[in-house]
Amino acid sequence: MIRRVAAADVRLIDRAMARFGAAPGGGQAFLGSPGALAFVASEGEEVVGWCWGYHLIRPDASSMLYLHRVEVAQDHRRRGVGGALLRAFMSAGAQAGASRMFLTTGEANAPARALYESLGGGLAAPGPTVTYWFLLKPDATASASPVPGSAALQAPDCRAVLLTGVAGVGKSTVADAVGRVLTEAGHVTAVVDTDLLGQFGPPPTMGSAGQRVYDELKCANLASVWANFRAAGARFVVVAAAIESVAQRERYTASLTGCDLTVVRLTADIDTVRNRLRQRDTGPKLEQHLRALAQPGPSPTETTVEDFTVANDRTPAEIATEILDRVGWAAQRRCLPSPTHPSELRTT
Repeated sequence: MIRRVAAADVRLIDRAMARFGAAPGGGQAFLGSPGALAFVASEGEEVVGWCWGYHLIRPDASSMLYLHRVEVAQDHRRRGVGGALLRAFMSAGAQAGASRMFLTTGEANAPARALYESLGGGLAAPGPTVTYWFLLKPDATASASPVPGSAALQAPDCRAVLLTGVAGVGKSTVADAVGRVLTEAGHVTAVVDTDLLGQFGPPPTMGSAGQRVYDELKCANLASVWANFRAAGARFVVVAAAIESVAQRERYTASLTGCDLTVVRLTADIDTVRNRLRQRDTGPKLEQHLRALAQPGPSPTETTVEDFTVANDRTPAEIATEILDRVGWAAQRRCLPSPTHPSELRTT
């Protein structure tokens, strides 16, 4: 839950300061200062993130936002908490009359920079410390048509789970199972296997450059397909895709407009994966997958794109139940009153 910190919420700001190592004692003075603006993210009673800054009034009667700090607890990162905090901060500033927001960060802070750019931030100038500017539009959330910067003010109204893992681990099968649980509970749900969005060839270039063409094609096609599903009423989407870098995760996040995304890595022992590949593929395609499976993968620091892992060692229905529970969608498994659109939406 994202909550704006009111002037009387001294205990809440003190808890956030203690969680993130800020020097104690200044919470009350901060909340009482002109233009102070702060939000706290919590899960139950636990503070998991915060951001704070100021609404600055200029002599020319205009105003802008300054974001000084945004932090999310390590075990709650890559769940959309940082984005939700920033959207709340920017929306509050826009409603107060601010037309722009700026912040600074380290040039090498790639995860933070990817987040700022995904929310519409424009880079002012390169250097050891970089500044991002954001255009705020107070009426963006009410507009029926997209406008530049509007995504920065729109809180996610849809939920996405992306299942990743090596070829043969069972991404597509489990994605279908997750989608089935949601649709049987009455939620309009899209299920997308990105392999079906990249059936194109021969590639214009070979090697890693050719693979990048397929990766980009899948993301571009996913953006179009998801836009159609969302317009038809889908509010949940389950995606099967192999992603192995933070940059790929950010690209898929951008394709799933309006979604709070969770990435789940499926795992299985190597013999099980080999058997599944042999049952599924033949010829050069099978040999390619088996060779890739035998090669050492990148280091964990390069591939930690998932929010958590699940061992695919039970029935698809059991795996789907665990994923929904751990994503925090346990309540969505319960049957709801008949929806307007009860059909399941998926690619074929």
